[in-house]
Amino acid sequence: MSSGIALPSIGDVMPTLDYAPTGQSVGGLVPHGQAFGHAGVGHAPGVGDAVHQAGGHLADAAAHGLHELLAPAAVALGALSGALLAGRAALVTTQVLAAAAVRAADEQACLERRQESAACAAQQWEAAAFAATRANARRAALIARVRRAARMASPGTPRPPRPGLPGPLSPVGMPLCRLREELAVLEDRMCRAEAAHADWALREIGNAFAGPDDDTWQRELRARRASVPAEAGPSAHHGNEALPQPPAAEELRYEDAVRIGAQLLAGLDPAATTADAAPATAAVRHALASAVDRPAKARTHLREARRFVADTNRAVRARRDTEERAAAQLHFLEITARTDTDPLHPAPAEIALLHRVLDEGRPLEPHEQRQVDDRVTERLAELERRYIERMLRLAVSGTDRFDDRWTTTPHQRDRPTRIDWTPPGWDDGHWLRFAVDGKHARVVTMRREQPGERDAAALALDDERCHQAAGHLSGLRDTTLRLGVVLDFSFEESGTLPGVRGEEDVLVLDEDTAGVRAPVSEDRTEKRERRATDGPRYRTAPADDH
Repeated sequence: MSSGIALPSIGDVMPTLDYAPTGQSVGGLVPHGQAFGHAGVGHAPGVGDAVHQAGGHLADAAAHGLHELLAPAAVALGALSGALLAGRAALVTTQVLAAAAVRAADEQACLERRQESAACAAQQWEAAAFAATRANARRAALIARVRRAARMASPGTPRPPRPGLPGPLSPVGMPLCRLREELAVLEDRMCRAEAAHADWALREIGNAFAGPDDDTWQRELRARRASVPAEAGPSAHHGNEALPQPPAAEELRYEDAVRIGAQLLAGLDPAATTADAAPATAAVRHALASAVDRPAKARTHLREARRFVADTNRAVRARRDTEERAAAQLHFLEITARTDTDPLHPAPAEIALLHRVLDEGRPLEPHEQRQVDDRVTERLAELERRYIERMLRLAVSGTDRFDDRWTTTPHQRDRPTRIDWTPPGWDDGHWLRFAVDGKHARVVTMRREQPGERDAAALALDDERCHQAAGHLSGLRDTTLRLGVVLDFSFEESGTLPGVRGEEDVLVLDEDTAGVRAPVSEDRTEKRERRATDGPRYRTAPADDH
């Protein structure tokens, strides 16, 4: 048989794709009448003509689909596209998400200045979706941090202020302009809530250092914290270079020790707790106690405090990144498909692990993190398979509609999606069968199964269809590339494989339906009648074995 294999990869995620329904008709990406048909095509045109004609049909169909797929202001984010973007966001670092948030803000600024953005629609959607994931992750991490701080606060001390944040962003079903607006609102409220919590945490650190009645020290700490650039936010302190150096011992006065000590403690990451700050506060306390009589020892303690602050900031930033990553992965694993679609694999064990990260503020063990990453990767692969199948449907038929007669789900777990496609110019005796799983896309040249020997003309037509298949796959590759999917088949011409179109719940893309035809379904009587006309199907055993 002639066959090909490809390793599909998705570039830019088109924003409008929804989940495939299990038994309902849904609106397509293009008007139903715009799907290309094959009426009037010759029975067996030359290879060059067939490929040229197929390429033209595919290009026209893709153009219709792309018109809807790439209109960011006119369409809302589809559930499948949104889940796929959320999965990608769950696997990248928080630095990548932060960079995407900056890009999304720049693109919005271009829009407000009525300037054309250089990014295509899919890239704008990815930046906005990643920014939404980061904002939701920051929101969840902050709420978890406030709850932990309230539980650990000393009796009789003020509890941390409630964040008072709006709910998490739900980009699915939302146009890009509205998503950007809601993202800006959440970011603004988030900055205020983070600043309020940082002020409360700094007051707690000051109380642990000098007691709640020491107003002088509290004012000094707040003054030093105010000197941190506001636009830097919670990531203002990136290392030792941002922290003050104590002067030489002979020049160190008590007033200098107070000023430098307060500046060091104010340089703690805003997410640092009193327990995080304990080594640094102890070193500053020893420095102040030694500053009058032993300036050299005070300088040593201040240098220790500087090192403790830098180490604490690195640890706190790593913890915050871990919490935000856990929040992003938790959101992705909790995404569910609509009730009328194939369910996604549940992940109760991994969801429980990620909840523990946020509730307790401690990272997962390495084997636990690998378990979570594996489950996230597994779900992302399943969504990519669905996405590639939908794009393949659009590429070969020019429509993403689901025919009313389609009543079975194409997404059976642990089984690849299979599609039968009759290229332009082929009769119903030959077709291409695609199988798409989470890793590979395979194609086989099929022929209608018939009894008896095949004559020379039939064999010659088989060879011709195998030869033409490579050209059709080349046109299909160009079309899917325009749709953001790399589908480069490695094809080998070695004959056709007999079979039945639409067998075993294979999706059939026919020229007469401009969409999906229901799979061929025969009852037992029809199968018995077909077998009776196909000739004998028994085997004769040797006489000595009777």
